[in-house]
Amino acid sequence: MFGFVVADAEALSDEEKERYRSLYCGLCFALRDRYGQLSRACLTYDLTFFVLLANSLHEPVEASGASHCVMHPVPAAARPWSRSPWTDYAADLSMALAYHKVLDDVADDGSAKARAAARLLAGAYERAQARIPDQCAEIERAMAAIRAIEQKDAEAEADPDAAAREFGILLGRLFAHNQGFWTEGMEALGCALGRFIYLMDAAVDFAADAQSGSYNPFVTLGATPETMHTTLALAAADAAEAYERLPLVQDAHLMDAILYSGIWAQFNKTYPLEEAAE
Repeated sequence: MFGFVVADAEALSDEEKERYRSLYCGLCFALRDRYGQLSRACLTYDLTFFVLLANSLHEPVEASGASHCVMHPVPAAARPWSRSPWTDYAADLSMALAYHKVLDDVADDGSAKARAAARLLAGAYERAQARIPDQCAEIERAMAAIRAIEQKDAEAEADPDAAAREFGILLGRLFAHNQGFWTEGMEALGCALGRFIYLMDAAVDFAADAQSGSYNPFVTLGATPETMHTTLALAAADAAEAYERLPLVQDAHLMDAILYSGIWAQFNKTYPLEEAAE
């Protein structure tokens, strides 16, 4: 359900690309330090966007440096990184969300790969629970609610937007943690962005879910690429409205390149322009 909140590289300057990579690498190193080398497989760009937001709002002191990376042995040069206290929180969220994504995969198909991943991540998740117990409890509550909603797909009265809203509520509460004066604004942004992420995941997986019979709100509605695009555009507009209410200055153009164009990358790849416009 993650992997959509990425920057549009063509919209970034070389300096912004370097900044983006350094925050991404900082999150990767935070995962390594807090949860071990295997946890780096849980890394996504989505939580890097959260780090950008929180750093811009609160302007914490950032540590920086350069380290060699076993995930990228070539080239052998050390990779620049930047970290703040928000990076550590994002690493904890990355671990907790990844673990529950694996549990969701186990529930979906029970594959040996998913079960093995769940066993490998179980110990790290226990550490995450100790660090962010309230957030882990909220993730567990939300994922159980989403699964219950998805299991009601066959019912005629099922609300096709219910699971997306539930995921939005979850991400809003995770974004709002320790935001002080900006709690309401960050919760609103997380809520809108979470709903968009869930719907984008459904749009990208439409064909596979239609074939397998897995729950997908767009399949339930018999959506076309054009109607999916319209729904997603409205969801993205809600996220943009919440985003624009926040007083973001630091890295603002970089974040713009994520929220206004980068989040559409996988949709545009899955549905070429001419197909979505039919």
